[in-house]
Amino acid sequence: MRIIGVILLVGGIFLGYMGYNKYTENKANVKIGDLEITAKDQGNTTVAFIMMAAGLVGIVGGAVMLSRKAS
Repeated sequence: MRIIGVILLVGGIFLGYMGYNKYTENKANVKIGDLEITAKDQGNTTVAFIMMAAGLVGIVGGAVMLSRKAS
């Protein structure tokens, strides 16, 4: 059971990191003089939030599994 907890913990950290990167790289900026235009892809934003939520679930699940005493 400890192996599954470690896999969940590492996988959750990885998913959260990948989701955060996807969210921060999701927008494009164009600046011409004083005019600045920003565009975002809504589909990628949704996927990024799902990845971060799944990462959080993995981290919590892994931490719970690692904190339990072996029977």
